[in-house]
Amino acid sequence: MQTIQQQIGALQAIVAKQQVSVKRQRFAIIALAGIIIAGGFIAAVRPAGDATFDSITCKGWNVVDEKGKLRIAAGTTEDGDASVAWLDKDEKRRIMASTHANGQASVAWSDKDEKQRIVATTLVDGNASVMWLDKDEKQRVGAGTTADGSASVVWLDKDEKRRIEAGTRANGQASVVWLDKDEKQRIAAATFASGSASVAWNDKDGKSRIGAGIDADGTVSLPTKDRNPPKKP
Repeated sequence: MQTIQQQIGALQAIVAKQQVSVKRQRFAIIALAGIIIAGGFIAAVRPAGDATFDSITCKGWNVVDEKGKLRIAAGTTEDGDASVAWLDKDEKRRIMASTHANGQASVAWSDKDEKQRIVATTLVDGNASVMWLDKDEKQRVGAGTTADGSASVVWLDKDEKRRIEAGTRANGQASVVWLDKDEKQRIAAATFASGSASVAWNDKDGKSRIGAGIDADGTVSLPTKDRNPPKKP
């Protein structure tokens, strides 16, 4: 049973790190979008006609439609970031692609109310993640890979609490964890590279109550624990 808890703990650490990274990236994207698009609105003018260029060098670039509304804005910031934003016919930002001075790169998709719904990010440490958000911009599903070969998916409820986590690790382990509304582990199932497999059930206090497992050699175990074991005389 200890093996399961240790392995599941490592999986949760991976997922937690990805959630923090995506959350930070969302704020960075929003801030950068404000800078790029604000500059675009200032520079946007009605198109004067057709033109042909061999090359264009500039710090910012804006494209407007036939009504003079900003539709694409591209630019760089003094700290080394670069971004491109696509806006709809009402000048609401819908797609934002960015690279950052710290080596990260990301793309965010927003709905018609400019609320972010999907954020995809690659990190300088080799990790990559995608996060899906609901109409209230709350994180609901996150998927990611890490540089060591691990991969995981996490499902969150409407309060952004983790409820299900599934992952595979580079060492051949695969596991799924179910959590209650207080994010306490209640069921954990795992298979291991050695050929063994196990399932553990915990009570609401996080105490292990049932453990079922089978070893590679076919040995089966099903230990249980009473909530309040009788005292020894």
